[in-house]
Amino acid sequence: MVDNRYCPLMGDNIEDGTCFDIHGVVEGVSPEFTAPKKVVEHENRDEICLNCEHHMFD
Repeated sequence: MVDNRYCPLMGDNIEDGTCFDIHGVVEGVSPEFTAPKKVVEHENRDEICLNCEHHMFD
C-alpha cells in the first residue's frame, strides 16, 4: 500500500487521505473545504486530477 504519492496539483508528495479528499472534490461528491485550498483554487484542477496516474475511477 502506498502511504504517499506525488500530486501534480500540490507539486509535492501527499498522503493517501489527502489524495482521497481531492478526488472527492473533483468528482463532485465532497464539499470544496475538504481539499487543500491550493487545489480548490487551481484553474485546471479537474483536468489535472482526472489525468493523474493516481486518480481512482471507482
